[in-house]
Amino acid sequence: MLKYLHIQNLILIQSANIEFVQGFNVLSGETGSGKSAIMEAINLIAGQRADTTVIRHGSDKSIIEAVFDIENIPEIKKLLEEAGIDHAEKDDLIIRREVAISGKSRAFINNQSAQISLLGKVCSLLMEITGQHANQSLFSIDHHRSVVDKCGHHEKTLGAFAKSWEKETSLRHQIDNLVSNEAQRLREMETCRLELEELHEANIKEDEDEELFSEYTLLANSENLSQKVGEINQMFSGEKIAVLSHMTRQKTTFDQLLAMDASLAEAAKTYYDALMELQEVAHTLRNYQSSIEYNPEKLNEINERLSLITRLKRKYGPTVLDVHEYMAKTEAKLAALERADLDIEALQESLKEIEAKSNALSAELSNLRKSAAIQLKDALIPHLRSLNMPKADFHIEITHQKRNATGDDRIEFFLVPNVGEKQIAIRDCASGGELSRIMLALHTLLARIESLPTLIFDEVDANIGGETAVVVGEKLKNIGATTQVIAITHFPQVARQADHHVQISKIEKDGRTVTIVADLDAEGRERELTRMLGGTSQMELVH
Repeated sequence: MLKYLHIQNLILIQSANIEFVQGFNVLSGETGSGKSAIMEAINLIAGQRADTTVIRHGSDKSIIEAVFDIENIPEIKKLLEEAGIDHAEKDDLIIRREVAISGKSRAFINNQSAQISLLGKVCSLLMEITGQHANQSLFSIDHHRSVVDKCGHHEKTLGAFAKSWEKETSLRHQIDNLVSNEAQRLREMETCRLELEELHEANIKEDEDEELFSEYTLLANSENLSQKVGEINQMFSGEKIAVLSHMTRQKTTFDQLLAMDASLAEAAKTYYDALMELQEVAHTLRNYQSSIEYNPEKLNEINERLSLITRLKRKYGPTVLDVHEYMAKTEAKLAALERADLDIEALQESLKEIEAKSNALSAELSNLRKSAAIQLKDALIPHLRSLNMPKADFHIEITHQKRNATGDDRIEFFLVPNVGEKQIAIRDCASGGELSRIMLALHTLLARIESLPTLIFDEVDANIGGETAVVVGEKLKNIGATTQVIAITHFPQVARQADHHVQISKIEKDGRTVTIVADLDAEGRERELTRMLGGTSQMELVH
């Protein structure tokens, strides 16, 4: 349950601390006193999107903090554990929202930063908020179905059907795509085959382009290479210079010098080594020159091969490796396209199985809803009649609809306000009072079914008369016996039933309007109830 709410710098509230009790809590006050700020604070705690317009003028940020008792709600503890939020076993849960003037909004759970989405999940297990326009939900037949499913506890069956239906829809989509794209599939197969034929025929080897380019460079420069190497060879062994012949003859001279002066031994050795090195160079160059090939035909072949590789790289990838990768992907794509017929058969078999499962679950869900609708009707009528609709009757029609994620059933609520009148679809009801009473009756039932710790009503008694307000107050008090109820009301007949009464008022302070929140004692309640009644004593509130 909600134990405590702290609000700072929100709309007209500068600072307010509100304590709530287990049972029926009422908030009352004149129009414009700041009751809407209380609801705004609660909605922010529940994960509502933050808006900087709620920040009190002149303040940097709004702060809202709520304290909840969650001792008997293990589902919340599991959510906190999964989100990495620390929580001691018997401690209260603390949720805080901060809305800065910069537009930045932050959320905290137990003083640890938390995602806004987590607040929504946690608070959906803590409380249900019924706002001033909640009656509008009765205009939605989707809401009617949801109420029946809640009353019948159909969550497990509905979830299983929705999962099966989603899988069935996905399979149908896959099959339709494969069948409707048959012409495109054949075109893609033909394209893949032509590309693979071209690539296989080319049969490009890894690094082939680099090797061919090196060979092309040699062939293209063969004449120039031969000329340059020939010039060096002429220097070593030619008729005019013949360096090696001269050096070989001088070796004999060095031998003679050594015989006369042994100190020249090192110089002689160096000379002999140099001669041998030059002879080796000359031998290598002669062999190299003889190997130089001048082959215009081969040069042309290499040039054509290089042109082919360049074209394929431009078409399929900037490198030979990219071309190979494209070829592998195209082979895999072609195999997948060729398998499409087999895939369609396999998918159709899977579809038959999932269709059978969906049909069985849908039929089970329909039977459950028919049973739940009877129970809901029987349970709701006494509540409606107790709310000053003594002759009212209520019907739930279940008809077939085109299947969707919620099943085959179209569920709609109908009201017969008085004996002898025709039934009216709830969504066509013109009376706001009737809608308010139907909504309260439904909440009275759902409060027991859903076992939510807290129900919050923002003027749930709107559009009803004073006599009916007495019954509304009694019902809210009855709900409060098992579920905490927090209600904003203008009716003293409702407020007098409360276990705890909070007054919202406004004053002028230092030239600013400020909302004041006060817990009322017995004397304060008497004054507030009298004000709400318009000056009549509290004893007249009974009738």
